[in-house]
Amino acid sequence: MVVIFFIISCQKNNKEDKTISNYTTQINHIKNFAKEKNYNKNIAFLIDYSLHSGRNRFFVVDLKTNKFIKKGLVCHGDCKGINSNDFAKEFSNINDSHCTSLGMAVVQERAYSKWGKNYKYWLKGLEKTNNNMRDRVVVLHAWSGMDDKEIYPTALAPSFGCPTVSINFLDSLDVILKANKNVLLYSFK
Repeated sequence: MVVIFFIISCQKNNKEDKTISNYTTQINHIKNFAKEKNYNKNIAFLIDYSLHSGRNRFFVVDLKTNKFIKKGLVCHGDCKGINSNDFAKEFSNINDSHCTSLGMAVVQERAYSKWGKNYKYWLKGLEKTNNNMRDRVVVLHAWSGMDDKEIYPTALAPSFGCPTVSINFLDSLDVILKANKNVLLYSFK
């Protein structure tokens, strides 16, 4: 009995502890998109919304070495109460939906924000599933209520559709974004 429980427990944990090899398809998609459309070919951001919100699901990928160089927590949109805090189940590109949009986006200019550390990055959606990001004011920003470390099984508070991270994590992304332009952000489930 104990052995069976241990094996099932390990299998469950392995499903949620994703490694870079779990993202080969997504990384190759980003590389091809970057090459074809002339975006940054060194660094990219991945957000895996299939993971629980209390787990690290925002990844910074070195596209040259295929390695994660940073990872952190990120909120998903509440979809006006449709989504639970634990998992994002619904996604939308509609104005005032408060939902997260999936697809490829590019991180654009840094601007003032009233949230977190008073700066944000504008996002431009590059696909039909997210091409309203700018009109919806879906931006990459920080919030002081975000944790720096995984809090699973506790869930994060949801956002109004923005990929919201901790102040410290945004500061680390800020260093990367100041050194790299046209960085792609790929959100998927």
